[in-house]
Amino acid sequence: MQIRWIEDFLSLADAKGFARAAERRNVSQPTFSRHIQALEEWLGVELVDRRGGARVQLTASGRIFREFAIDMLRRTYDMRAMLRGQTAVAESLIRFSVAHTLSVTFFPQWLNELRAGLGDVLAHVNAVNVADGALALTEGATDLLLVYHHPQLPVLLDSKRFPHLTLSTERMAPFSAPLPSGAPRFKLPGRAGDVVPFLSYSSGAYLGQVVEMILLNAGEPFHLTRRFDTHMAEALKAMVVAGHGLGWLPQTSTTREVKEGRLVAAGSSRWSCELEVRLYRSADRGNDMVERIWEQLLARK
Repeated sequence: MQIRWIEDFLSLADAKGFARAAERRNVSQPTFSRHIQALEEWLGVELVDRRGGARVQLTASGRIFREFAIDMLRRTYDMRAMLRGQTAVAESLIRFSVAHTLSVTFFPQWLNELRAGLGDVLAHVNAVNVADGALALTEGATDLLLVYHHPQLPVLLDSKRFPHLTLSTERMAPFSAPLPSGAPRFKLPGRAGDVVPFLSYSSGAYLGQVVEMILLNAGEPFHLTRRFDTHMAEALKAMVVAGHGLGWLPQTSTTREVKEGRLVAAGSSRWSCELEVRLYRSADRGNDMVERIWEQLLARK
């Protein structure tokens, strides 16, 4: 069996026609048909019901095999990429676990700065919630953990075993889409007769815990009704921009939208707080590249 036969089969399953699938695969239709027949002969079953004329359907066996074929190709591509990069993996691969929001707002530019000083750093990045990232670090499944920190919501890691560096700070603040006048469409604290629609983070999300902390510490009654929740700050931002309600966002993620007038502040400073952006590592583990990164960051302080 050849990998291209499986690729041809999946193309046929998607196109539902031999002519269209052959065109997508950039081969003649007779050649394409021979590949499908060869795959069927190798498996010993018919995968395609050809009785429907130009529009073909998968047989029951074909539908079952399609699921296996998708997984088989995915694993094959992953294996090939891993083997082709095995030299780089051994020498410079760094496994980063990065808080979802930071993977979009902070990490890309920060990695550019690392590479400017260290040359090529091969980064494998997992976007994680804080708890899963901390667990990955303690279990040795990641080399560096990049997350938010607040003294009232600390990352539960032993500081002796898992030292950290503070790389930056971030302000978490409420935002709303504007009215034509430029004033926020929704604004804290709201009123009993005019409850503000609240776009929140899902239970367990670190930024959701930050928002609950802000509300508890505000020292002022508020009137919010929960209308939406998500783990992703980018998804929440899109809902705020679309005018669905008020939501808390990291200010660095809102720079463009504020400049373009699509987002405005929706509350005073009592409704915001400052977070640290921290990088953690294990004191017991680390390859040469981890040590070089840590030394470069220490030299900047």
